[in-house]
Amino acid sequence: MYYYRYIFQTNPEPWATIMASEENTRTLSNVEEDIEACVAGIDEKLGECASCFLLAEGLDPSSVGSVYDKLQDRFGFKSPDTELVIVLESSGGDIDAAYNLAHLLRKYGDKGLRFIIPRWAKSAATLLACSGNEILMSPVAELGPLDPQITAMNPFEGRIEQFSPLHIESTLELIRNEYQNGYKELADGLMQRLQYPLTLGSFKKLLELSKQYMEKLLTSGMLKDNPSKATKVAERLTEGYADHGFCINIEEARTIGLAVNEIPDAYLSDAWKIHNLLREKQRLEEERRREEMENRISDLPPELRDILPNELTQGSGKLPN
Repeated sequence: MYYYRYIFQTNPEPWATIMASEENTRTLSNVEEDIEACVAGIDEKLGECASCFLLAEGLDPSSVGSVYDKLQDRFGFKSPDTELVIVLESSGGDIDAAYNLAHLLRKYGDKGLRFIIPRWAKSAATLLACSGNEILMSPVAELGPLDPQITAMNPFEGRIEQFSPLHIESTLELIRNEYQNGYKELADGLMQRLQYPLTLGSFKKLLELSKQYMEKLLTSGMLKDNPSKATKVAERLTEGYADHGFCINIEEARTIGLAVNEIPDAYLSDAWKIHNLLREKQRLEEERRREEMENRISDLPPELRDILPNELTQGSGKLPN
C-alpha cells in the first residue's frame, strides 16, 4: 500500500475557521455543488479545446471502474477528441490501478493530457500525474517518491510494520558492516529477524515494478523524445529519495526533469477552492460517520452502553462477550 505522512499544525488554517462558522448550515450537498461549480469554472476558461475533469480519491482497483463510469457519463464510450485537463488531489494508493487509470485518461484525452495539482498528488498519484504531457502545480503543491510502502506482520514482536523496499538494502548493508567490524553476534541477531529470502526478493521486485511503470509512461508521453532522460527520472523517483514523504515541490520536480509549470492565474483560484472544499467535504463525511456510530451505540442495550466508554478509554475497543 502507498501512503504519506500528514503533519498537522497547531494553528487552524484560515479557511477552516471560516468553514467552522458555517458548520451548522453547510451540508455535503452544498459542498459538492460548490466543487462542481469550481470545476465548471475551470472548464469554461479552457474553452472548447479542452475539458476539465476532477479526480479526487484514493487509487485502488474500484476507483478504476468509478472513474471509467464518470468518463462515460460525461463523454460516452468514445474519445471526446479534445484535450483532457485533470484536477488531481490524491494521497496515492495502488500502483497497478494508477497505471491502468493513466492509460484510460490518455484514451479520453487523445489530444493531450494535463494535470492540475492544487495541493498533492503523492506516491501512486505521482505516477498518474507523470502520464500527462504537462503537470501544473500551485506554489504549495507536492508530488512524492514512488517507492512502494509495504505493510507486513513482524513475527518476532507480533505487530504490524510499514517499510519500503529501499530499507531492505540499507538493512543488508548494516548487517554486512557488523560482520566486517567483528560484531558477529549482533549481525547474526539481525539476520534471524529478517523475513524469508523469497519474501525479501518479492518486496524488491515491487520497486522494479514502480520503476517500469514510470519509465513506460514517461517514454510514451511527457519525455517521449528523450528516453534516456525518462529512465533517469524513473530511477530518481523510485530510488532517489531517503523518505517516502519527501516533498517534491515545483522546483524539485523541474530539477529532476519533469515537464512542470505553475498553475496559470486564470485557473489557480478555482483550483485552490477545490482543495479547500474537498477538505470541508472530508470533515463533513467524518462528522456523518461519527453521528452514525453514535446512533448505533445508542441502540445498544443499556448494560453494554454503560461500559462501552470505559472499554474504549482502556484502548481495547471491544464489546464484552
